[in-house]
Amino acid sequence: MRIALAAAMITACTGFAFAEFYVVQNVQTGKCSIEQELPASPSTQVLLNNKFMDRTDAENALKNVPACN
Repeated sequence: MRIALAAAMITACTGFAFAEFYVVQNVQTGKCSIEQELPASPSTQVLLNNKFMDRTDAENALKNVPACN
């Protein structure tokens, strides 16, 4: 029981450590945002062909996308 609990805690902690962020745009509204998951909707497209490991990096990249400003 203790081993299972410890394994679950380690898995939960490492999941947050390896978060990925994507700069995306809703094609219908033109609104840009940062998502933690790769969009599966056909109305949402990834603007930059990159994934960011840090939200701050994604936010800085979003500021430099002409379609979002």
